[in-house]
Amino acid sequence: MSSVSEIEMSIAFEKLVKSGEHLNGMPDLDLMYKEVACKQGIADFIGVNAKIDMGFFSSFNCGITLESGTLIFSLLKPKAPRSKRFLQEKTGLSEATVNRVIKELVSYDFIKNVGHELYVLSPVFVRPRVDIWAFELKLSNWRRALFQCLQYKAFANYSVVVFPIEKEHVLKKQLSLFKELNVGVLLFDITENNLRFLSRPKKEKSLSKWHTLFAIGKIANQYNFDCANNYAVVNKQK
Repeated sequence: MSSVSEIEMSIAFEKLVKSGEHLNGMPDLDLMYKEVACKQGIADFIGVNAKIDMGFFSSFNCGITLESGTLIFSLLKPKAPRSKRFLQEKTGLSEATVNRVIKELVSYDFIKNVGHELYVLSPVFVRPRVDIWAFELKLSNWRRALFQCLQYKAFANYSVVVFPIEKEHVLKKQLSLFKELNVGVLLFDITENNLRFLSRPKKEKSLSKWHTLFAIGKIANQYNFDCANNYAVVNKQK
């Protein structure tokens, strides 16, 4: 049993990853947030490797109501029009909610009315191209960690369990299972302040477009909140 608590491990992990030091194969994450509540569980940390300007998150978040908005948005296509009736039947949302969300999406030029209440994705809208990493930290109980990481595949491109380096011998015995399920295994040497992959996951497509958009929206909420707070602090200091 590790001598540190999960809280201490979590604090040390976040500090190390954000420092960018001793990462040994870790991705270059533009954003990382703790315990983001997504549709398929709450990972200890979610990291985003964005291939777009961070300013995009602001417009994405402003234009979509998370719960119903991302659900409707996930069903729309660039060229195959979807009717209001189709969207209502597929989502189970009320007619009033579908109408409200469509109006919101059109106003931000995320979707376009092509006539007869048929809608497609706007040609000026570019889907966010991001890699989402989900990290689950545990001191023990690799089965529970593996189960949770499998849940995160609904929205994440990479799912990783993080254990103290003292658990290396236990995890090596189960490594073939982690590799088969494409769940990464990351060892954290808290004493030496170092991270090392025992097995690095391969990138894969998330299982649910809706869950992915919802996760991006949650990240956008946190990103905008941080930006607003930083702006307020800077102006307060002037």
